[in-house]
Amino acid sequence: MKANKNITQEDWELLAKKLFDEPTSQSSQIPVDEDELRQLQQMTKQIDLHYRMKEYDPPGALSQVKSRIQTKKPRAISRSLVIRALKIAAVLVLALLIGSIAYLVGQHQLGSQHMTGLVVDDAGLSQVELSDGTLVTLNRDTRIHYPDHFAKDIREVSIEGEAFFEVTPNPNKPFIIHAGEATVKVLGTSFSVNAYPQNDRVEVIVASGKVEVSKPANLHKITLDRGDKGTFINSSKQLTKSLNTDPNFLAWKTRTFIFNETALAEVVQQLNKVYRVQIELPDQQTNDLLLNAHFEKETLDFILEVISTTHGLQIEKQGERYLVLKKDA
Repeated sequence: MKANKNITQEDWELLAKKLFDEPTSQSSQIPVDEDELRQLQQMTKQIDLHYRMKEYDPPGALSQVKSRIQTKKPRAISRSLVIRALKIAAVLVLALLIGSIAYLVGQHQLGSQHMTGLVVDDAGLSQVELSDGTLVTLNRDTRIHYPDHFAKDIREVSIEGEAFFEVTPNPNKPFIIHAGEATVKVLGTSFSVNAYPQNDRVEVIVASGKVEVSKPANLHKITLDRGDKGTFINSSKQLTKSLNTDPNFLAWKTRTFIFNETALAEVVQQLNKVYRVQIELPDQQTNDLLLNAHFEKETLDFILEVISTTHGLQIEKQGERYLVLKKDA
């Protein structure tokens, strides 16, 4: 290729644009042979590629790529951790959902075991009928806890105080009474339970049927039949069985008293318990006076009048106290 010395500066600029495929005006005339122009274009591109390669630093480029990869790795790890955390959260949410459903179902089932409390104060007696038809008569100062509906396989209540139970028979569903530390188990019977905390004892007297009384952990148990009395001493954990010799053990419920050659001291003790009064015998000689009488739903004043007439005594009331005194000679 020959050099053309007649090309001007302007023509060189036009030629450069032509070589690098830059657009030129249609009217521009480049004084170069077309074959020479193609050769120049090819040569120019090779030279341009050579210098571009010299400007490009492969080791530096590799280092730069590695640095970019390293900077992107934490993002990838972070994203995987997020995905894993989301999976764990999903599992926890599912577990909580299942737990909530189980809780609600359990609460629904336990709804039948919702406990009701009844307290009888000093105002008088109270009677409650349980869901199975069992009747419970409560003495004063007595507390009972029982479910609105019994479980399928057992009937359980607890009391503090004194109560008389008339249990509906059901041999497949034992009736359990928790009285202090003693446990009373029956299938169908009537009996009284005296379990006032201040008395340090629990007494069970059977009116009909059969009752099982056990002390804590069922280490020892006794079976009571009609007319038997079981006594559990809280302090000594002693459980004993004996015959009931008190005909008035249900007087608090029936207001019926039977006194057969009964010492006046014991008579007064029974009256104080049932009528919640304070009758005193100031003269010790009156303690051993005997009384034979049968009272059925009589008033306290009537009973005291009978006692005073029988033994020639006088009754003096001082506030809330009744004094049984010898008549002045």
